[in-house]
Amino acid sequence: MRAIGELSVSGKATDIALRALDAAQAQAGTVDLSWLQPPPPPDGWTLSPDALRLLTALVRELRPRHALELGSGLSTRVLARACANLKPGCAVSSVDHDPDFGARARAAWEAEQPAGSRIRFQIAPVVVRDCGGELLPVYALQAARLAARRPADLVLIDGPPELLGGREGTLYQVMDLSRAGTLVLLDDAARPREQDALRHWQENLGEAIEVRLLPGFAKGLAAIIIRNPVRRRELWDYRAELTARELAASVPAGAPVVLLDENNWGARLLPGRTVFPFVERAGEYWGPPETDEAGIGNLEDLRRRGARFLAIVWPAFWWLAHYAGLARHVCEHYRCVLENERLKVYAL
Repeated sequence: MRAIGELSVSGKATDIALRALDAAQAQAGTVDLSWLQPPPPPDGWTLSPDALRLLTALVRELRPRHALELGSGLSTRVLARACANLKPGCAVSSVDHDPDFGARARAAWEAEQPAGSRIRFQIAPVVVRDCGGELLPVYALQAARLAARRPADLVLIDGPPELLGGREGTLYQVMDLSRAGTLVLLDDAARPREQDALRHWQENLGEAIEVRLLPGFAKGLAAIIIRNPVRRRELWDYRAELTARELAASVPAGAPVVLLDENNWGARLLPGRTVFPFVERAGEYWGPPETDEAGIGNLEDLRRRGARFLAIVWPAFWWLAHYAGLARHVCEHYRCVLENERLKVYAL
């Protein structure tokens, strides 16, 4: 398991991104978008005018060398024009799952082609991939076909659409293409699905990111500053490390714990503590119970033998849906003392 403290931290890069964000928010109102005709509506599919102004101001302040957008469209034109004025130059990578949308964005850019703009388009279908033990939609993009090999300094997440599973997986994917100090904008942050994604990112990534909900935007806008990139292949271990910390903090020393983790970690998750596997037989993990009643019986037997807490870790969350009777018994009889995207703890 990789310790959180071993992750590289660049406070200077993070401070630069935060200062650029603050300055861009102060300057966004002065950005001239009159060249966009017809003017974009505030409530359409594209980024709203206020978000486009901030995006332009952010490019000016952050001065990225590589900008990445997930979901092409009007934002592609705005990014291309804003980045064309930078010296040294900025390469723009535009990724979309839909060939029609991608073709329209390319045609619009080719009709304007701001002098000095460097952009590469990529059509990448939405696929399901493992993200730290959860199956989530991401873009099947090819990193070698992006506009630059260097990590992205600025990222705009405006896809995939909700009908294709939403955007939660995108930040985990972006982690593989970012650096400490990368600034990520999430559009439509006022929608429930995006709010859920923001909450899950915070719970799964902890101190590796800083999330800011930016006030006053028509459709909601959030900024995520990446403090420490957690690569997607590292996410399982990173989540386990966060879970171990929280579990140790929420369970008093000396209190025996029933651990439902499908035997992924066992006592390693709580070193030095008394840990009962669930379901347990002769001190060993015995796998899922045949019935709700069998699970309830085993839990109550462990409680009589001294167990004081039940901890359920995310690989076993499916038990709560499959064993509805067991879940109901736990919720009705025992107090939940901690609940997040990775861990549920009940006092027995």
